[in-house]
Amino acid sequence: MFRKLLVLIGAACALATLPASAQQSVARAPLDLFVGYDTLREPDLSPNGRYIALVRREPVGDVLIIFDRQTRQSQAIQTARADQQMRIDFVSFKTDDRIVFGFSQKVHVVAATGSARVGSRADDAFEWVSRVYASDITGANRISLYDPSSQSGLPRWVNAQIADMLPRDDNNVLMVAPKAGGAELWRINVRTGDHTTVDRGGLYTFNWVVDSEGIPVLRQDVIANGRGYAWSRRGRGQNSWTEIIRFRGAEGANSGPTFQGLGPAVAPGQVFVLARRDNDDTSGLYVYDAGTGQYVETVETNPDFDVSSAIRDLDNNKILAACWWGHRWECDPKDETFGRYWVGVTRALGDQLNVRLEARGGERGELWLLRTNGPQDLGTYRLYNIETRQLATLFTVRPTADASLLPTQRVVQYTARDGTQLWGYLWIPPGVTNATNLPTIVVPHGGPEGRDVWGFDPFAMTFASQGYAVFQPNFRGGGGFGRRFVEAGHRQWGLRMQDDVVDGARYLIQQGITDPNRICITGWSYGGYVAMTASFQNADVFKCSVAGAGVSDMVAMQRWVRAGPRDADVASGGGQGSQSMSYRYWTEAMGDPDTDRAMMDAHSAAQNADRVGMPLLLIHGEEDETVPIEQSQLMVRAMQRAGKQVRLVELPDTNHYFRPDQGDAWRTVFTESLAFYQQNIGPGVAPGSQ
Repeated sequence: MFRKLLVLIGAACALATLPASAQQSVARAPLDLFVGYDTLREPDLSPNGRYIALVRREPVGDVLIIFDRQTRQSQAIQTARADQQMRIDFVSFKTDDRIVFGFSQKVHVVAATGSARVGSRADDAFEWVSRVYASDITGANRISLYDPSSQSGLPRWVNAQIADMLPRDDNNVLMVAPKAGGAELWRINVRTGDHTTVDRGGLYTFNWVVDSEGIPVLRQDVIANGRGYAWSRRGRGQNSWTEIIRFRGAEGANSGPTFQGLGPAVAPGQVFVLARRDNDDTSGLYVYDAGTGQYVETVETNPDFDVSSAIRDLDNNKILAACWWGHRWECDPKDETFGRYWVGVTRALGDQLNVRLEARGGERGELWLLRTNGPQDLGTYRLYNIETRQLATLFTVRPTADASLLPTQRVVQYTARDGTQLWGYLWIPPGVTNATNLPTIVVPHGGPEGRDVWGFDPFAMTFASQGYAVFQPNFRGGGGFGRRFVEAGHRQWGLRMQDDVVDGARYLIQQGITDPNRICITGWSYGGYVAMTASFQNADVFKCSVAGAGVSDMVAMQRWVRAGPRDADVASGGGQGSQSMSYRYWTEAMGDPDTDRAMMDAHSAAQNADRVGMPLLLIHGEEDETVPIEQSQLMVRAMQRAGKQVRLVELPDTNHYFRPDQGDAWRTVFTESLAFYQQNIGPGVAPGSQ
């Protein structure tokens, strides 16, 4: 049933060497290439470098495979059945002969008197319940490290997870174990399943960070019913936890970390953290003393971008490189020896690819498992031998991808109307060498404190692959560029942030890149708000609008955050109260209905439906807990009252986020959007037509 991984790797390599004319069997990349699960994912390299563990998506579901590099044989050892709504979340080598892996299962949450419970009906909401196992690499001697039955009735944000693999301990890992009275941190033996409790958290604790001796010194707790979180510290020998900071905002809103624990530093009681220290504008990488609350060493700061990640030597608790999203993914080596190899391999791979180090193995750590991606690389895993300087392609995550049918990407600089210098990504359709007079889709990002990045984006890559230029502006209010850039967008919904998007579109028209008669705007979440607002504010620029999961009425949205829906679902994101962190965040970022109502109404599409001057398509998930579907339904009713046509595509059993398990829903999003463009601005350009 399962092909040898060797065959798969060989096929992927052979495909890469075929001429473009032999590879191109269809005129367009199929939409299924951009939705659903990767065919291959989540690889890890054994400590000795001999084995690769990975997950392969089969018709039956997820299959866990062990590939032996020495014998060139592979073995399927576990399956997570798709018909049981299961998936494999991760796999990690504990030793050369023992692995730890995680399953999760999608279950529905339904109403029950006085509480929420897990049930079989699908009319309210859903969540993923996790399991963690360990086994030999042959699949034998499998044991459960966590029994999810004890998780029944717990909040949906608490799941079993590995807190630390303890790389210098061959037998034990640290695991967050949800419990009815509050999560616990377990030291658990991966061969026997025996555990000891290292620490007990509160009812909403979901994460710990330990120091170099495995002592928990940072703790993370959910606040505001899952709409924010708090970090606390505790020094060695101290009894109580001291809160460091509270995160304000909706899920995923703040992309630049205000504070985030990474892992142990060398000295006991100290850890590496990403933080916006004191009054700094951007986030940096520091060594933090949990006992004193002091930043004792600065590892990396960048005046232009938030440092957001690090490559760590887990065996020696050292930082090898600090990383961030600039125009592309960038890493600044902090270790001289590592830096020589890193600079060499990244230069060899070229500036079109983002490069990440996923794992190291071999007797001397000479084998690096690398992951690359870019506009014409949906994800490729490579093995680099730093001693021989040999770089081999192992596999691509989507083996059927044909690079000749994928778009290219470039950075475009432009000036906003107030003189501010901004930039964004321009995607050029496949085979286009003369980027002039192109049908164009402008796609503002969500958040609004998100940002667009180099490489895969589901909207941009899908639409560009079908012959449309796509522009993604990094407008003010977005994250990743420092706090001042974020705050420049506060209370600027429909104002400065909207202008930044429109000014980018006008620049493309002025440069002759975009056909002024064939330009539409599409967005999701906050981007959906921008697209909906453009339908009445920017009809002089755009010819159609697709608004996904967008806010149509800012005052109504604030009311929902404060009071919740009238017929509250089990797992609603609303109803936080006027003193909640969520409500305070949105009044600061969006506006206060008590003092800013006139401004908020003036820039809310549902209050201005009579001014809509272009065809409008709405798309929304029925189970959206971040922006309720009522926001799109409000817009439909407002358009009907105004005597204007509009269509709402409702996605059943779909939440707010682009997820592989919701591939069918996202295929609908893209199919409906492309049909709408075809109807209103015509087809995309054919490959090689200009």
